[in-house]
Amino acid sequence: MEREGEEVDRLMRHFRREYQIVITERTAHRLAETVRNMRCVDPSIQLGVTGSDEAALIPRRVDVTVADLRTILRGRRTHVA
Repeated sequence: MEREGEEVDRLMRHFRREYQIVITERTAHRLAETVRNMRCVDPSIQLGVTGSDEAALIPRRVDVTVADLRTILRGRRTHVA
């Protein structure tokens, strides 16, 4: 369970730092679980993630590839261009 909590924290920090959106713990947990269960899929598939804009707190959606999310969950740093 501790590993899962670290993954959730890592996802929440990543979205805040790279996309300037805040996602809830529940969203991060569901996203981590979904990506872990997507074993035999094309890593270039994009998932839409909705959070709140960090500055305005209005809903904002970003698209992230499964490969990027797997990298984040493994604890490796990734930079979004």
